[in-house]
Amino acid sequence: MQPGPYGGPQGGWYAPPPPQKTNTAAIVAFVMSIVCALPLVPLILGIVALSQIRSRGEKGKGFAIAAIAIHGATIAIYGIVLALGLSGALDDSPAPKRDTGGQVTGSGSSKVNDLRKGDCFNTDGDLAQYEDKADSQAAFSVRVVPCDQPHEGEAYAVFDLEDGPYPGKDKVASTAEEKCGGTELSDYVGKDAKVSEKLEVYYYFPQSTTWILGDRKVTCFMGEAGGKSTGSLRATGS
Repeated sequence: MQPGPYGGPQGGWYAPPPPQKTNTAAIVAFVMSIVCALPLVPLILGIVALSQIRSRGEKGKGFAIAAIAIHGATIAIYGIVLALGLSGALDDSPAPKRDTGGQVTGSGSSKVNDLRKGDCFNTDGDLAQYEDKADSQAAFSVRVVPCDQPHEGEAYAVFDLEDGPYPGKDKVASTAEEKCGGTELSDYVGKDAKVSEKLEVYYYFPQSTTWILGDRKVTCFMGEAGGKSTGSLRATGS
């Protein structure tokens, strides 16, 4: 009898490699970018997911890249809309009518930056929400009306801040409060004028977002948070 071949056939089995796991961060980032979740979160998660995918050999690269692209585009659109809103390009309301001397003769919409000394205007109730005068930049536009019509505010001084880097909200507000509370008001209404105790001094001033667009203007105005007044407080000749 011939001996069998050395070693003989041996049995065995083959185990396929485990399937690749899809990166969780990539999926979450993609879903959040679709539903427009918290700003920048999908973008950050997408970048983190790409790093994890490379180091762990996971799937989901397409989800991560899509999340970054979608949320990046969303941020860009928001930025464009904000810039157009601040510039007034989205406001198609007619501007107020003025006579040759600049006095308002017909109501119209105006950017806060376009208010002039002596303009009377309405803020759609924003004054009633002002709890801190340092946060008085509540709107980008107002409704300017002739002063003989009911109005919430009357601008009595307008001036520009110096160019340069944004000095910070507290510094800008402090400068606005100092100048608006100086002689500008008494010069406007007259030293012997009797101003209603209900009227308060407010001011519009540049925010960090509007400073980038060239906004340097501070507008001082008197307003009555609880109602409206009729007629101008401006002294003759001021």
